[in-house]
Amino acid sequence: MLLYEIYIVLSSIIMLFWELAPYWASGLIAGSLISVYLSERIAEKMTNLASGKGRILAICIASLLGIASPLCMYGTIPIIVAFGHKKVPQHLLATFMVSSVLLNPNLLLLSFVLGVEIALARLFLAFLCGILAGTLVLILFKDKSLFSFERFSLNNKTKKTFLPDLFKAFRITAPYLLIGITLTVLFSRYIPPEWIASMFGTRNGLGVLFATSLSIPLYACGGGTIPLIRAWLFAGMGVGDALAFMIAGPATKITSLSAVKMILGARHFLLYLTYCIGFAIMAGLFVDLVL
Repeated sequence: MLLYEIYIVLSSIIMLFWELAPYWASGLIAGSLISVYLSERIAEKMTNLASGKGRILAICIASLLGIASPLCMYGTIPIIVAFGHKKVPQHLLATFMVSSVLLNPNLLLLSFVLGVEIALARLFLAFLCGILAGTLVLILFKDKSLFSFERFSLNNKTKKTFLPDLFKAFRITAPYLLIGITLTVLFSRYIPPEWIASMFGTRNGLGVLFATSLSIPLYACGGGTIPLIRAWLFAGMGVGDALAFMIAGPATKITSLSAVKMILGARHFLLYLTYCIGFAIMAGLFVDLVL
């Protein structure tokens, strides 16, 4: 009986992996191509935005560039520091940072596993979250400093090449994806769907609040959580709950938090947390209301 259960679980893991593998592989390839061949152009565009006349248009472009950046938050920090040293306005830096935290090309392509509508909604909300963050910084920090770059120095890095960058992305994301797939299989086989329906199936706001709270300890890697969210959706999780999870999760995961705190300081870091969690809750409630 035990051997049979192990066989079923392993078979399910392999089947789910092959189902998700095309999305994962295409995301890795797209992310590495952008990282190697377009990163300098993204940096150049961000610098050029500083001299632009249209503030709103510049914020929108900065949000799109943040989403297009394939780097993790620790990879984004040196870019933001470089932009800061080049006197790029801090509202554009905030826009780029927030949208970059929430989404990247790899994660966007993998999100299509959840359905086209959810993937596009995630893209729009990440874009909107970055725009709103930049607008608030422009209004509230007009004569104040948000970022602190004094302890950072610029270092020249060796030029990236495609295959090593692709292998690095594979090495970092593969363990989390396998952990996520394993948890999904165990959840699907041993957790009654009624439990998830009872937690997330409500439309009174509790599901969104629960999903947002749950994302803080559970979200370790975007790719690893996709199969888990997919199983929750099949079990009755609301779309608004899923989107709230996918906004609050990347904004509050440990690697993002420690990196953001390095350039914001304690007080502004708390403002960042409040903003991201508040946006996740409001976005989830709005989506549930519309649907």
